[in-house]
Amino acid sequence: MSTGLPPGWQTVRLAEVLAEPLAGGRPVHSGKGGVPVLRPTALRTGAVDFDDVRSTRSAPEADTDTSGLIHPGDLLISRVSGTLSQVGEGALAAKHSRPVAFPDFMTRVRALSSAVDLQYLVGLWNSPIVRTQLEDRARLIAGRTYQLTQADLEEIRLPLPSTAEQRRILTLLAACHAHIDKAVIRTRAAVGQATELSGLIMARAGVITGRALLPADLPPDIVDDGFLPSLPEGWRWTRLGSIADVARGVAVGNARKSDGADVEVPFLRVSNVQRGRLALDDVTTTRLPRERASAFRLRPADVLLTATGDRTNLGRGWIWEGQLADCVHQNHVFRIRIRDQRLHPKLLAWHANSFGQGWCERNARQSTGPASISLGTIRLMPVPVGPPAEQDRAVRLVEERTARIDSAVMSAERALTMADQLRRTVQRRAFTGGLANYGGAFEHEEMLP
Repeated sequence: MSTGLPPGWQTVRLAEVLAEPLAGGRPVHSGKGGVPVLRPTALRTGAVDFDDVRSTRSAPEADTDTSGLIHPGDLLISRVSGTLSQVGEGALAAKHSRPVAFPDFMTRVRALSSAVDLQYLVGLWNSPIVRTQLEDRARLIAGRTYQLTQADLEEIRLPLPSTAEQRRILTLLAACHAHIDKAVIRTRAAVGQATELSGLIMARAGVITGRALLPADLPPDIVDDGFLPSLPEGWRWTRLGSIADVARGVAVGNARKSDGADVEVPFLRVSNVQRGRLALDDVTTTRLPRERASAFRLRPADVLLTATGDRTNLGRGWIWEGQLADCVHQNHVFRIRIRDQRLHPKLLAWHANSFGQGWCERNARQSTGPASISLGTIRLMPVPVGPPAEQDRAVRLVEERTARIDSAVMSAERALTMADQLRRTVQRRAFTGGLANYGGAFEHEEMLP
Protein backbone atom coordinates (compact mmCIF):
# COMPACT_ATOMS: atom_id res chain seq x y z
CA MET A 1 0.00 0.00 0.00
CA SER A 2 3.02 2.32 0.22
CA THR A 3 3.60 2.47 -3.55
CA GLY A 4 4.66 5.93 -4.60
CA LEU A 5 5.78 7.00 -1.13
CA PRO A 6 9.42 7.76 -0.22
CA PRO A 7 11.51 5.21 1.71
CA GLY A 8 10.53 5.10 5.37
CA TRP A 9 6.87 5.94 4.69
CA GLN A 10 3.95 3.54 5.00
CA THR A 11 0.18 3.67 4.52
CA VAL A 12 -1.84 2.54 7.54
CA ARG A 13 -5.50 2.41 8.46
CA LEU A 14 -6.67 4.77 11.19
CA ALA A 15 -7.63 1.70 13.21
CA GLU A 16 -3.95 0.66 13.31
CA VAL A 17 -2.76 3.82 15.11
CA LEU A 18 -5.49 4.07 17.75
CA ALA A 19 -4.52 4.12 21.42
CA GLU A 20 -8.09 3.07 22.27
CA PRO A 21 -11.23 2.30 20.24
CA LEU A 22 -13.12 5.11 18.58
CA ALA A 23 -15.79 6.55 20.88
CA GLY A 24 -19.15 8.11 20.12
CA GLY A 25 -20.52 11.01 22.11
CA ARG A 26 -23.44 11.21 24.49
CA PRO A 27 -27.05 12.01 23.56
CA VAL A 28 -27.96 15.64 24.16
CA HIS A 29 -30.75 16.31 26.70
CA SER A 30 -31.86 19.92 26.40
CA GLY A 31 -32.07 21.77 29.70
CA LYS A 32 -29.82 23.05 32.47
CA GLY A 33 -27.64 21.61 35.19
CA GLY A 34 -25.68 19.09 33.14
CA VAL A 35 -22.26 19.10 31.48
CA PRO A 36 -22.19 21.44 28.47
CA VAL A 37 -22.00 19.70 25.08
CA LEU A 38 -20.34 20.95 21.91
CA ARG A 39 -22.50 22.30 19.11
CA PRO A 40 -21.92 21.08 15.52
CA THR A 41 -20.22 24.39 14.68
CA ALA A 42 -17.59 23.97 17.44
CA LEU A 43 -15.17 22.15 15.10
CA ARG A 44 -13.49 25.06 13.34
CA THR A 45 -10.34 25.18 11.19
CA GLY A 46 -8.73 22.27 12.96
CA ALA A 47 -9.35 23.46 16.55
CA VAL A 48 -12.24 22.93 18.97
CA ASP A 49 -14.12 26.06 20.10
CA PHE A 50 -15.04 25.30 23.71
CA ASP A 51 -17.22 28.40 23.92
CA ASP A 52 -19.56 26.99 21.27
CA VAL A 53 -21.62 24.72 23.54
CA ARG A 54 -25.22 24.16 24.51
CA SER A 55 -26.65 23.65 28.00
CA THR A 56 -27.92 20.22 28.92
CA ARG A 57 -29.82 18.69 31.76
CA SER A 58 -28.05 16.12 33.87
CA ALA A 59 -28.84 12.49 33.08
CA PRO A 60 -28.51 10.00 36.00
CA GLU A 61 -25.76 8.00 34.31
CA ALA A 62 -23.81 11.17 33.53
CA ASP A 63 -23.07 11.87 37.20
CA THR A 64 -20.40 9.16 37.32
CA ASP A 65 -19.67 8.50 33.63
CA THR A 66 -16.73 10.59 32.40
CA SER A 67 -16.14 8.66 29.18
CA GLY A 68 -17.93 11.32 27.13
CA LEU A 69 -15.74 14.17 28.36
CA ILE A 70 -13.14 15.75 26.08
CA HIS A 71 -9.44 15.62 27.02
CA PRO A 72 -6.62 17.74 25.56
CA GLY A 73 -5.20 16.00 22.51
CA ASP A 74 -8.48 14.35 21.49
CA LEU A 75 -9.28 14.55 17.78
CA LEU A 76 -13.02 15.11 17.34
CA ILE A 77 -14.65 14.24 14.02
CA SER A 78 -18.09 15.28 12.83
CA ARG A 79 -19.84 12.21 11.39
CA VAL A 80 -22.98 14.03 10.19
CA SER A 81 -23.39 17.13 8.05
CA GLY A 82 -25.81 18.62 5.57
CA THR A 83 -22.82 19.47 3.35
CA LEU A 84 -20.62 16.83 1.74
CA SER A 85 -17.51 19.01 1.96
CA GLN A 86 -17.91 19.28 5.76
CA VAL A 87 -18.82 15.76 6.81
CA GLY A 88 -15.86 14.13 8.56
CA GLU A 89 -14.13 17.40 9.47
CA GLY A 90 -11.72 17.03 12.37
CA ALA A 91 -10.55 19.36 15.13
CA LEU A 92 -7.98 18.97 17.90
CA ALA A 93 -8.93 19.68 21.51
CA ALA A 94 -6.61 21.99 23.44
CA LYS A 95 -6.54 22.51 27.21
CA HIS A 96 -9.82 23.89 28.56
CA SER A 97 -10.95 25.10 31.95
CA ARG A 98 -14.18 23.15 32.51
CA PRO A 99 -15.62 19.70 31.71
CA VAL A 100 -17.16 19.60 28.22
CA ALA A 101 -18.72 16.60 26.48
CA PHE A 102 -19.05 15.82 22.78
CA PRO A 103 -22.40 14.87 21.20
CA ASP A 104 -23.42 11.58 19.64
CA PHE A 105 -22.92 12.88 16.08
CA MET A 106 -19.19 13.28 16.74
CA THR A 107 -16.51 10.63 17.14
CA ARG A 108 -13.46 10.90 19.40
CA VAL A 109 -10.07 9.69 18.19
CA ARG A 110 -7.19 8.98 20.59
CA ALA A 111 -4.10 8.05 18.63
CA LEU A 112 -0.78 6.44 19.59
CA SER A 113 1.75 9.23 20.12
CA SER A 114 4.49 6.77 19.15
CA ALA A 115 2.94 6.43 15.68
CA VAL A 116 1.58 9.86 14.83
CA ASP A 117 2.09 13.43 16.03
CA LEU A 118 -1.29 14.90 17.02
CA GLN A 119 -0.80 18.15 15.07
CA TYR A 120 0.31 16.13 12.06
CA LEU A 121 -2.78 13.92 12.35
CA VAL A 122 -5.26 16.82 12.36
CA GLY A 123 -3.44 18.47 9.44
CA LEU A 124 -3.45 15.24 7.46
CA TRP A 125 -7.08 14.55 8.36
CA ASN A 126 -8.25 17.89 6.96
CA SER A 127 -6.03 17.70 3.88
CA PRO A 128 -7.16 16.65 0.38
CA ILE A 129 -5.57 13.22 1.00
CA VAL A 130 -8.17 12.26 3.62
CA ARG A 131 -10.92 14.61 2.42
CA THR A 132 -11.32 12.62 -0.81
CA GLN A 133 -11.67 9.35 1.11
CA LEU A 134 -14.27 10.81 3.50
CA GLU A 135 -16.44 12.12 0.67
CA ASP A 136 -16.20 8.79 -1.16
CA ARG A 137 -17.42 6.92 1.94
CA ALA A 138 -20.15 9.36 3.04
CA ARG A 139 -23.75 8.26 2.51
CA LEU A 140 -26.67 10.57 1.79
CA ILE A 141 -29.46 9.85 4.29
CA ALA A 142 -33.07 10.87 3.58
CA GLY A 143 -31.89 13.00 0.71
CA ARG A 144 -30.47 15.77 2.90
CA THR A 145 -27.82 14.57 5.39
CA TYR A 146 -24.39 13.06 4.76
CA GLN A 147 -23.25 10.49 7.29
CA LEU A 148 -20.15 8.46 8.14
CA THR A 149 -19.99 5.45 10.45
CA GLN A 150 -17.17 4.69 12.86
CA ALA A 151 -16.31 1.71 10.66
CA ASP A 152 -15.87 4.15 7.76
CA LEU A 153 -13.47 6.23 9.84
CA GLU A 154 -11.41 3.21 10.93
CA GLU A 155 -10.74 2.35 7.28
CA ILE A 156 -9.34 5.77 6.31
CA ARG A 157 -5.82 5.33 4.90
CA LEU A 158 -3.07 7.53 6.34
CA PRO A 159 0.35 7.91 4.66
CA LEU A 160 2.81 8.22 7.56
CA PRO A 161 6.58 8.77 7.87
CA SER A 162 8.49 8.58 11.14
CA THR A 163 7.36 10.96 13.90
CA ALA A 164 10.61 12.94 13.47
CA GLU A 165 9.82 13.44 9.77
CA GLN A 166 6.23 14.38 10.68
CA ARG A 167 7.52 17.18 12.91
CA ARG A 168 9.88 18.40 10.15
CA ILE A 169 7.01 18.48 7.68
CA LEU A 170 4.88 20.45 10.17
CA THR A 171 7.64 23.06 10.41
CA LEU A 172 7.85 23.34 6.60
CA LEU A 173 4.07 23.56 6.29
CA ALA A 174 3.92 26.35 8.88
CA ALA A 175 6.49 28.35 6.87
CA CYS A 176 4.64 27.74 3.60
CA HIS A 177 1.27 28.70 5.04
CA ALA A 178 2.70 31.83 6.66
CA HIS A 179 4.09 32.90 3.27
CA ILE A 180 0.71 32.30 1.59
CA ASP A 181 -1.18 34.03 4.43
CA LYS A 182 0.91 37.20 4.08
CA ALA A 183 0.20 37.34 0.36
CA VAL A 184 -3.52 36.74 0.94
CA ILE A 185 -3.73 39.51 3.57
CA ARG A 186 -2.02 42.00 1.25
CA THR A 187 -4.23 41.01 -1.68
CA ARG A 188 -7.47 41.24 0.32
CA ALA A 189 -6.45 44.65 1.62
CA ALA A 190 -5.86 45.79 -1.97
CA VAL A 191 -9.26 44.45 -3.03
CA GLY A 192 -10.93 46.31 -0.16
CA GLN A 193 -9.19 49.57 -1.01
CA ALA A 194 -10.03 49.22 -4.70
CA THR A 195 -13.68 48.48 -3.94
CA GLU A 196 -13.86 51.47 -1.60
CA LEU A 197 -12.29 53.72 -4.25
CA SER A 198 -14.77 52.47 -6.83
CA GLY A 199 -17.64 53.25 -4.46
CA LEU A 200 -16.32 56.77 -3.83
CA ILE A 201 -16.13 57.43 -7.56
CA MET A 202 -19.70 56.20 -8.05
CA ALA A 203 -20.92 58.26 -5.10
CA ARG A 204 -19.47 61.42 -6.62
CA ALA A 205 -20.66 60.74 -10.16
CA GLY A 206 -22.33 64.10 -10.50
CA VAL A 207 -19.30 66.00 -9.20
CA ILE A 208 -16.55 64.54 -11.42
CA THR A 209 -17.95 66.35 -14.44
CA GLY A 210 -15.57 69.19 -13.56
CA ARG A 211 -18.24 71.90 -13.35
CA ALA A 212 -18.36 74.55 -10.61
CA LEU A 213 -20.18 73.40 -7.48
CA LEU A 214 -23.24 75.10 -6.01
CA PRO A 215 -24.71 74.55 -2.50
CA ALA A 216 -27.72 72.25 -2.10
CA ASP A 217 -31.08 74.04 -1.95
CA LEU A 218 -33.61 71.22 -1.44
CA PRO A 219 -36.48 72.31 0.85
CA PRO A 220 -36.68 70.18 4.03
CA ASP A 221 -39.42 67.60 4.49
CA ILE A 222 -40.54 65.18 7.24
CA VAL A 223 -37.45 63.00 6.75
CA ASP A 224 -33.85 63.40 7.96
CA ASP A 225 -31.83 64.17 4.83
CA GLY A 226 -28.55 64.72 6.63
CA PHE A 227 -25.87 66.63 4.72
CA LEU A 228 -26.58 67.14 1.00
CA PRO A 229 -23.37 67.63 -1.03
CA SER A 230 -22.96 70.54 -3.42
CA LEU A 231 -23.76 69.77 -7.06
CA PRO A 232 -22.32 71.06 -10.35
CA GLU A 233 -23.95 74.05 -11.96
CA GLY A 234 -27.04 72.92 -13.87
CA TRP A 235 -27.72 70.06 -11.45
CA ARG A 236 -30.28 70.15 -8.63
CA TRP A 237 -31.55 68.07 -5.74
CA THR A 238 -35.10 66.74 -5.92
CA ARG A 239 -37.18 64.00 -4.27
CA LEU A 240 -37.26 60.53 -5.79
CA GLY A 241 -41.05 60.51 -6.07
CA SER A 242 -41.01 63.62 -8.27
CA ILE A 243 -39.05 61.89 -11.06
CA ALA A 244 -40.03 58.22 -10.73
CA ASP A 245 -42.89 55.86 -10.03
CA VAL A 246 -42.03 53.87 -6.92
CA ALA A 247 -43.94 50.70 -6.05
CA ARG A 248 -43.67 47.62 -3.89
CA GLY A 249 -43.79 44.16 -5.39
CA VAL A 250 -46.31 41.38 -5.06
CA ALA A 251 -47.15 39.86 -1.67
CA VAL A 252 -47.19 36.07 -1.90
CA GLY A 253 -48.99 34.16 0.83
CA ASN A 254 -50.96 31.01 1.48
CA ALA A 255 -54.37 32.63 1.88
CA ARG A 256 -55.27 32.39 -1.80
CA LYS A 257 -55.46 29.03 -3.54
CA SER A 258 -53.79 28.80 -6.92
CA ASP A 259 -56.12 28.81 -9.90
CA GLY A 260 -55.65 26.61 -12.94
CA ALA A 261 -55.38 29.73 -15.10
CA ASP A 262 -52.51 31.18 -13.02
CA VAL A 263 -49.11 31.56 -14.63
CA GLU A 264 -45.78 30.63 -13.05
CA VAL A 265 -43.23 33.48 -13.11
CA PRO A 266 -39.74 34.15 -11.65
CA PHE A 267 -39.92 35.94 -8.29
CA LEU A 268 -37.12 38.15 -6.92
CA ARG A 269 -36.67 38.24 -3.15
CA VAL A 270 -34.59 40.55 -0.93
CA SER A 271 -31.69 38.07 -1.09
CA ASN A 272 -31.57 38.48 -4.87
CA VAL A 273 -31.12 42.26 -4.61
CA GLN A 274 -27.57 43.01 -3.51
CA ARG A 275 -25.60 46.24 -3.37
CA GLY A 276 -24.48 47.01 -6.92
CA ARG A 277 -25.65 43.71 -8.41
CA LEU A 278 -28.50 41.26 -8.72
CA ALA A 279 -27.81 37.73 -7.48
CA LEU A 280 -29.76 35.52 -9.88
CA ASP A 281 -28.22 32.10 -9.13
CA ASP A 282 -31.15 31.14 -6.87
CA VAL A 283 -34.41 32.66 -8.11
CA THR A 284 -37.67 31.08 -6.97
CA THR A 285 -40.98 31.12 -8.85
CA THR A 286 -44.55 31.88 -7.85
CA ARG A 287 -47.97 31.43 -9.42
CA LEU A 288 -50.11 34.51 -10.04
CA PRO A 289 -53.25 35.44 -11.97
CA ARG A 290 -52.19 36.52 -15.45
CA GLU A 291 -53.36 40.10 -14.83
CA ARG A 292 -51.32 40.48 -11.62
CA ALA A 293 -48.25 38.92 -13.23
CA SER A 294 -48.53 41.47 -16.03
CA ALA A 295 -49.03 44.38 -13.62
CA PHE A 296 -45.95 43.52 -11.55
CA ARG A 297 -43.71 42.48 -14.46
CA LEU A 298 -40.28 44.17 -14.36
CA ARG A 299 -39.00 46.18 -17.31
CA PRO A 300 -35.41 46.82 -18.37
CA ALA A 301 -34.01 49.98 -16.66
CA ASP A 302 -36.20 49.49 -13.54
CA VAL A 303 -34.10 50.06 -10.42
CA LEU A 304 -34.69 47.59 -7.57
CA LEU A 305 -33.99 48.58 -3.93
CA THR A 306 -34.52 46.60 -0.74
CA ALA A 307 -37.26 47.78 1.62
CA THR A 308 -36.74 45.38 4.55
CA GLY A 309 -33.76 43.86 6.38
CA ASP A 310 -30.79 44.92 8.44
CA ARG A 311 -30.67 48.73 8.79
CA THR A 312 -27.30 48.95 7.05
CA ASN A 313 -28.63 47.02 4.04
CA LEU A 314 -31.81 49.00 3.39
CA GLY A 315 -31.98 50.74 0.02
CA ARG A 316 -29.32 48.59 -1.60
CA GLY A 317 -29.90 47.38 -5.14
CA TRP A 318 -29.22 47.52 -8.84
CA ILE A 319 -30.78 47.81 -12.29
CA TRP A 320 -33.03 45.20 -13.85
CA GLU A 321 -31.79 44.37 -17.36
CA GLY A 322 -34.42 41.85 -18.44
CA GLN A 323 -32.33 38.81 -17.53
CA LEU A 324 -35.44 36.64 -16.86
CA ALA A 325 -38.64 36.79 -18.86
CA ASP A 326 -41.85 37.83 -17.06
CA CYS A 327 -40.02 38.34 -13.75
CA VAL A 328 -41.83 39.94 -10.77
CA HIS A 329 -40.52 41.07 -7.39
CA GLN A 330 -41.40 40.62 -3.74
CA ASN A 331 -43.28 43.26 -1.75
CA HIS A 332 -40.14 43.76 0.39
CA VAL A 333 -38.40 45.17 -2.70
CA PHE A 334 -39.09 48.58 -4.25
CA ARG A 335 -39.35 48.95 -8.02
CA ILE A 336 -38.35 52.41 -9.23
CA ARG A 337 -39.35 53.30 -12.78
CA ILE A 338 -37.90 56.65 -13.86
CA ARG A 339 -40.32 58.87 -15.76
CA ASP A 340 -39.38 60.50 -19.07
CA GLN A 341 -35.71 59.47 -18.74
CA ARG A 342 -35.18 62.30 -16.26
CA LEU A 343 -32.36 60.43 -14.46
CA HIS A 344 -29.97 57.81 -15.78
CA PRO A 345 -30.70 54.46 -14.02
CA LYS A 346 -27.01 53.92 -13.22
CA LEU A 347 -26.74 57.32 -11.55
CA LEU A 348 -29.78 56.48 -9.42
CA ALA A 349 -28.44 53.02 -8.52
CA TRP A 350 -24.98 54.35 -7.62
CA HIS A 351 -26.57 57.13 -5.58
CA ALA A 352 -28.84 54.71 -3.69
CA ASN A 353 -25.94 52.41 -2.87
CA SER A 354 -23.80 55.24 -1.47
CA PHE A 355 -25.73 58.29 -0.21
CA GLY A 356 -28.90 56.22 0.05
CA GLN A 357 -27.35 53.73 2.46
CA GLY A 358 -26.92 56.27 5.23
CA TRP A 359 -30.18 58.05 4.38
CA CYS A 360 -32.22 54.83 4.63
CA GLU A 361 -30.49 53.87 7.88
CA ARG A 362 -31.45 57.24 9.43
CA ASN A 363 -35.05 57.09 8.23
CA ALA A 364 -35.78 53.40 8.81
CA ARG A 365 -38.42 52.15 11.23
CA GLN A 366 -37.71 49.25 13.58
CA SER A 367 -39.43 47.98 16.71
CA THR A 368 -38.78 44.24 16.75
CA GLY A 369 -37.46 42.16 13.90
CA PRO A 370 -36.07 43.56 10.64
CA ALA A 371 -35.92 47.28 9.92
CA SER A 372 -37.94 48.72 7.05
CA ILE A 373 -38.46 51.78 4.87
CA SER A 374 -42.04 52.70 3.99
CA LEU A 375 -43.15 53.45 0.46
CA GLY A 376 -43.95 57.02 1.43
CA THR A 377 -40.51 57.50 2.97
CA ILE A 378 -38.46 56.12 0.07
CA ARG A 379 -40.29 58.49 -2.29
CA LEU A 380 -38.78 61.36 -0.29
CA MET A 381 -35.15 60.27 -0.73
CA PRO A 382 -33.13 63.16 -2.24
CA VAL A 383 -31.63 62.44 -5.67
CA PRO A 384 -29.37 64.61 -7.86
CA VAL A 385 -30.67 65.39 -11.34
CA GLY A 386 -28.70 67.12 -14.10
CA PRO A 387 -28.96 67.86 -17.83
CA PRO A 388 -29.23 64.59 -19.85
CA ALA A 389 -25.95 65.21 -21.69
CA GLU A 390 -24.17 65.84 -18.37
CA GLN A 391 -25.66 62.66 -16.91
CA ASP A 392 -24.41 60.59 -19.86
CA ARG A 393 -20.97 62.15 -19.53
CA ALA A 394 -20.88 61.42 -15.79
CA VAL A 395 -21.78 57.78 -16.44
CA ARG A 396 -19.02 57.47 -19.07
CA LEU A 397 -16.43 59.01 -16.72
CA VAL A 398 -17.39 56.72 -13.85
CA GLU A 399 -17.36 53.61 -16.02
CA GLU A 400 -13.97 54.50 -17.52
CA ARG A 401 -12.43 54.96 -14.08
CA THR A 402 -14.09 51.99 -12.41
CA ALA A 403 -13.32 49.65 -15.33
CA ARG A 404 -9.61 49.85 -14.54
CA ILE A 405 -10.33 49.26 -10.85
CA ASP A 406 -12.64 46.34 -11.65
CA SER A 407 -9.92 44.76 -13.80
CA ALA A 408 -7.45 45.04 -10.94
CA VAL A 409 -9.97 43.55 -8.51
CA MET A 410 -10.62 40.60 -10.84
CA SER A 411 -6.87 39.96 -11.09
CA ALA A 412 -6.59 40.08 -7.30
CA GLU A 413 -9.52 37.68 -6.88
CA ARG A 414 -7.87 35.26 -9.31
CA ALA A 415 -4.74 35.48 -7.17
CA LEU A 416 -6.78 34.59 -4.07
CA THR A 417 -8.19 31.55 -5.89
CA MET A 418 -4.67 30.52 -6.84
CA ALA A 419 -3.60 30.92 -3.20
CA ASP A 420 -6.30 28.43 -2.13
CA GLN A 421 -5.17 26.01 -4.84
CA LEU A 422 -1.55 26.46 -3.77
CA ARG A 423 -2.43 25.74 -0.14
CA ARG A 424 -4.12 22.46 -1.16
CA THR A 425 -1.20 21.54 -3.42
CA VAL A 426 1.28 22.13 -0.61
CA GLN A 427 -0.77 19.94 1.74
CA ARG A 428 -1.09 17.17 -0.83
CA ARG A 429 2.65 17.11 -1.48
CA ALA A 430 3.55 17.39 2.21
CA PHE A 431 1.39 14.46 3.31
CA THR A 432 2.50 12.14 0.51
CA GLY A 433 6.25 12.64 0.88
CA GLY A 434 6.64 15.38 -1.71
CA LEU A 435 8.70 17.46 0.72
CA ALA A 436 10.97 14.60 1.77
CA ASN A 437 14.05 16.23 0.25
CA TYR A 438 12.91 19.82 0.59
CA GLY A 439 14.66 22.07 3.05
CA GLY A 440 15.06 25.49 1.46
CA ALA A 441 13.14 28.72 1.60
CA PHE A 442 9.57 28.60 0.36
CA GLU A 443 9.03 29.43 -3.31
CA HIS A 444 5.55 28.75 -4.62
CA GLU A 445 6.78 27.79 -8.10
CA GLU A 446 8.58 24.80 -6.57
CA MET A 447 5.33 23.62 -4.96
CA LEU A 448 3.17 23.62 -8.07
CA PRO A 449 2.89 20.44 -10.12
